[in-house]
Amino acid sequence: MTTPFHNGGHKLITTYLRSLDVEERRDLKLKGIKLPSVSPIPLFNYPSLIRHLDYGEMLYSVEVWCRNLPKRRSDSVISIMRVLLRLFLHNAGPLSSLKLATLGEDYTDEKCMILTEPEIKGLITSVRTLSLDGFYYSEQGLLAKLPELCQNVEHLYLRGWYGHQPCKADTTSSTNDSAAISLRRLIKAQKNLKTFDMINCRAHLGYMISALDTQSVSLRSMKFRLVDFKDCGPWEGLASCIKLRNLEFWFCKGITHKMIKPLLGKIFTELEEVKLLQYGIGCEEFNYWVNNINGISSTSNCNICTVVDEYEPENTKLYC
Repeated sequence: MTTPFHNGGHKLITTYLRSLDVEERRDLKLKGIKLPSVSPIPLFNYPSLIRHLDYGEMLYSVEVWCRNLPKRRSDSVISIMRVLLRLFLHNAGPLSSLKLATLGEDYTDEKCMILTEPEIKGLITSVRTLSLDGFYYSEQGLLAKLPELCQNVEHLYLRGWYGHQPCKADTTSSTNDSAAISLRRLIKAQKNLKTFDMINCRAHLGYMISALDTQSVSLRSMKFRLVDFKDCGPWEGLASCIKLRNLEFWFCKGITHKMIKPLLGKIFTELEEVKLLQYGIGCEEFNYWVNNINGISSTSNCNICTVVDEYEPENTKLYC
C-alpha cells in the first residue's frame, strides 16, 4: 500500500495517530501535543499496510496537521514524524520503496535525519526501490548516510539533479561536491542493482556513470530521459554492463564521440535493442552505434526517432 498523503493527508495523519499505544500518546502529551481521541477506533490496522512511502508528502501532511495545534512547539513536526515512522516499522516492517524529494525553503535536512535513528533506520534498510528527486543534501545529511543504510536497492530513480556547477568524471578525486560523492557511494554500495533511471538531470553524471561498473553483473535496464551529458566524460561504467537488456535515451543532450568511445567494440549479448529519441541529428557516431546494435544498416536512421528542434528547423528530419 502506498501512503496517499497528497490528498487529505492531514486527515490520514489523524487516523494513524489513533493507532498509537498508551506510552506513545503519553510521550507526545508531555511534549504539549494534543492528540485526537482514540475513538472512533479505525476499522483496519492501517499502519500495517504501509509498504511504499513518499517521505516528502508525509512530512508535508504532518506539517499541515501540526498547524492546528493550539500551542505548537518548534519540534512538534519531528516528534510526530518520529512516532509515526516507529508505528509503521512495528506494524508493517521494512519499506519496499522510498521516495525522497526537496520540499522547498522550509525544508531542513534534520527532518529527514530521523530515518537514520537507531529505532527507525530498520524501516529503510531493505528498500528495493529508491527515488531521489532533486533531494536536498548537506555534507553530513541523509544523502551521505544512505550508502550505509540502503544497500539492497534494486531500482534506483534519480530526477531533477541540477547541482551547482558541472562535474567532470576526471576530477572526482579533487572535488568537494558532497552530493556527487554520496551519489557515487550509494551506487557502489548496492548488492544487486537492476535498474538505473535518470530523468531531467545535468549534474554529477560522471561520478554516477563511472560507478556503474560495480553493478555490471546485475544491471539489466538503463534509461536516460532529458539528461544533459555535458562534461560527463567517457561512459566506461556503462560499457562494463554487458548484461544489459534495456537501454534507452530520450531527448538527451551533450552526447559526444569521447563519451561513447568505450561502447565501441563492446559485445552486449543480451541487449536486443537501443531506443533513441533525440532532437536534431545528434552525435553521428552514437547513431551509428545504435543502428549497429539494432542490426540496422549503417546508412539508415530508420530506428532513430529524430524530431524537429525549434532552434534547428532546417537541419532536422523525422524518421520512423
